[in-house]
Amino acid sequence: MSLYNTEKKHNSQSNKAQMSAEGVILFWKQPGETLAVLLRRFREERGLSADEKVTYAGRLDPMAEGIVPILVGEARFQKDHLIGKAKTYEVDILLGIGTDTGDMLGVASPRHSFSGGGATEKSDIQKAIIELSHTTELPYPRYSSRPVDGTPLFMHARAGRAVTVPIKKVTIYSMELLGIDALPLSTLLGTAQDIIKKVQGDFRQEAILEQWEKLKKEEGDTAATIVRIRTTVSSGTYMRSLAERMGELLGVPALAYTIKRTAVEE
Repeated sequence: MSLYNTEKKHNSQSNKAQMSAEGVILFWKQPGETLAVLLRRFREERGLSADEKVTYAGRLDPMAEGIVPILVGEARFQKDHLIGKAKTYEVDILLGIGTDTGDMLGVASPRHSFSGGGATEKSDIQKAIIELSHTTELPYPRYSSRPVDGTPLFMHARAGRAVTVPIKKVTIYSMELLGIDALPLSTLLGTAQDIIKKVQGDFRQEAILEQWEKLKKEEGDTAATIVRIRTTVSSGTYMRSLAERMGELLGVPALAYTIKRTAVEE
């Protein structure tokens, strides 16, 4: 499998873009940006006029970062083709906390407290990754744009309507464990809060920031477990759903703490 790959380090993630094909530009989305903000920044940096037609192929959540193919001019007609490409992600999965969105930009469910060992043992995590790599279907996140009865799931969730969440057929081409870290919960929450403050639009930020601040004060000294993975998956595979599935396999709540898309299939 050949992948367009943008290698970027944390300390050198600039706004530079790669041209992968005529009119198709691989642009790096920053954490906290919505796609609308990304397109606006792209236009400004490229000096494009307001009448220049621009779109993107493949969504990334506001909290995520990484490659987004931007299509300019006639390249817009390649959108459906590019959306179907496999993608590679690096994901930090936070064990012990779950939210209604599957990431940090969500309302938390009761936190699971660890006493050490148990489901957080490396051998258990490795077994979960092996099982996870054989996953063939995952539910769409309740907070996603997938329409049900003509309305996006996130609008049903916001309205408190109970709907049947569709299942997405997925293919996990590869998955590997990059590392396991135990970090102070206060550090993790503080970093997430900084990103949430950058998000533009109505994503319930005020209530979400308030809950993380409360948890930081109550349990900030607690060590939280982060499982870092790299995976190449079929188009439309939600890393938030993948993270929650890992938690189910380990018997604890879990969410996608960070998501970074590093490659798009060529």
